[in-house]
Amino acid sequence: MRFLLLVLLLCGARWVVAQPNELHVALWVAEAKTARPGSDGERQNGGLYQFNAQLAREICRRMKARCVMENVLFGEILPGVEARLFDLGFGNYLRTPEREKRVAFSESIWNSSSRLLGRVANKRRLSARFGPDVALDGLRDVRLGGIAESRQMAYLESIAGARGLTLSKARTMAEAIALLRDGEVDYCLLPMLTAYELLRHETPGIFEFSGPPLLDHGLGGSVHIALAKDSEALRLAVNQAILAMRADGTYHRLLHQNFPFSLE
Repeated sequence: MRFLLLVLLLCGARWVVAQPNELHVALWVAEAKTARPGSDGERQNGGLYQFNAQLAREICRRMKARCVMENVLFGEILPGVEARLFDLGFGNYLRTPEREKRVAFSESIWNSSSRLLGRVANKRRLSARFGPDVALDGLRDVRLGGIAESRQMAYLESIAGARGLTLSKARTMAEAIALLRDGEVDYCLLPMLTAYELLRHETPGIFEFSGPPLLDHGLGGSVHIALAKDSEALRLAVNQAILAMRADGTYHRLLHQNFPFSLE
């Protein structure tokens, strides 16, 4: 009887860890002005923000936990998860060896790729040098931008010397768009879906993507929720919620509410 009671107590303890009463969730936002508790990030950031927020709420609901959500800039999410300021980090993260040294990751929640974004007027000028569809592989001696600490910037830094690239780092996606708008860079290499969402709030005809979607060199792949390294019970519970959402159709319902295309 004592052994059975001990097993039940241990199982109960594990359930409490896996199913906390409150989960602190960091949600990526594009602009510093929306990165504060209670700010209207959902209105500012469109479908991607809303999809992540709805996904987080549904995970919390299935785990019988209360979601406490905070809007956070990209570069602050991983450090916040590492410091246990957040239980879940929705930073649209690709799973890379470097990041796996810092945090753990959930099951995939959608798929990502990267792409060059530039001004339409700039593309016309550069097409004379690089051809009608300017692609990253062919670029030499140009100014490129990206978001600091992103996988895209890491790749640009790895090729900059050999290709004569001048790099500019933005702190947020909005700052990256501003680099293009102000003519400080020729192109930015950005996560395609994240950039697409922000462009919905820009005047049509000013910016456009160039070249094919990029997947190699860590520029594309599955996107995951970040968790603290030693939160295995929580990670398993989150994964169970994600898989259940896919199985019963909830995931695809939320997807279709927010995007006119598939993220799988």
